[in-house]
Amino acid sequence: MKFKICVIAITLFLLQGCAKEKQQIEENKEKKQIEENIEPQLKGAATIDGNTYYQTIDGLGFSSAWCGTLTTAKNDALYNTLGFSLLRVRFDQDNAWTDETNNAAAAHARGARVLGCPWKIPTAYRSGNTIPSNQYVNFCNWLGSAASAIKCDFVSIKNEPDGSSEDGNLDGSQIRDIIKAGGSNIGKPIVCADAINFNDTYTDPTLNDATAVAKISYVSGHLYGGGNYVHQNALNKGKRIWMTEYYVENSRDNMDNCLVLAKNINDCMNNQFSAYYFWWVNDNDASVNLVNQSGTIYKAGYTGGQFAKWIRPGKQRIACTYNPTPNIYLTAYRGGGLVIVAVNTGTSAVSQSFSVANVSGVTSLNIHRTSGNENMSSIGSVAVSGSGFTYTLPAKSITTFHQF
Repeated sequence: MKFKICVIAITLFLLQGCAKEKQQIEENKEKKQIEENIEPQLKGAATIDGNTYYQTIDGLGFSSAWCGTLTTAKNDALYNTLGFSLLRVRFDQDNAWTDETNNAAAAHARGARVLGCPWKIPTAYRSGNTIPSNQYVNFCNWLGSAASAIKCDFVSIKNEPDGSSEDGNLDGSQIRDIIKAGGSNIGKPIVCADAINFNDTYTDPTLNDATAVAKISYVSGHLYGGGNYVHQNALNKGKRIWMTEYYVENSRDNMDNCLVLAKNINDCMNNQFSAYYFWWVNDNDASVNLVNQSGTIYKAGYTGGQFAKWIRPGKQRIACTYNPTPNIYLTAYRGGGLVIVAVNTGTSAVSQSFSVANVSGVTSLNIHRTSGNENMSSIGSVAVSGSGFTYTLPAKSITTFHQF
């Protein structure tokens, strides 16, 4: 009997302990659920401050190098439909400039500006694979003649001076000395130095020289293998930052790869770049193109248009929480209306909250979106109430909110 009583007592004790443990588990679950419901809202809020300004935007563009003369249909799609405002043309080393002269004229007729750049150093000005110092002024004179003939608005000293030896190489000190010797003869605002991975060693010698730095207007580079960061030395010297060439393989029609491009653009803008140029619009390239000669716009073109159409030259980037939620990347701009570009690289839709401070008169924002089955499609508008709004950003999408 005593044995049974002991067994019953022990059983009751164990049951009571299990009950308490179960209760504790349930309480912990409930607490965790409450925390999970709160945390995403706290972490995911994006704050936009219209009183905190960063860089002025010069525009988005593309290159017509080796693309022939672009058709009217192609130009209309690029500049009018998609909103590109910059063109990068090639200075042929043998002065075969007819195609690029035509392309520059078409760009100007549609309100865009033109950057000219040599790929290959002309034989007359080179020794081996570089330019000797006694040809620095002559080379700059040639750059000026090309810019004048094609009617360029800006001139870059050399495409990828750290690239192919066949095209010719220059180091940072040579670029500085070329600009010092003959930069004033070019007659256009100078852009330098278009290094492959925006290596600052190609621009710092110019930036750190009082004579040379006074002769340049923009610091530039490409993003093959690096370079997408804040180039503080250039900013400290009052120079705007331009990304003058980048592409992603198989991005013409592929939304996943277009999202890589879109995030790259937003990264550049967040890192205080003022211009972004796509590589190129050549119809013979089935992997990389924006628009074909018949005017058909590819997915990559619509991707660029989500930025170029509404982030117009002269706008200023303003403070905006860049990565408020995993896979969400945001930049914001003002000057002629508020613009926000949201890139969702994830596989799930995200309900994103926005708080808009120090921007008056915004009661609603128009919405355009590119995704797997949308191409700069108008999605209506969202009301801005109490200086804020919440919007669901679809998976794998680029959404532009714009006041006008």
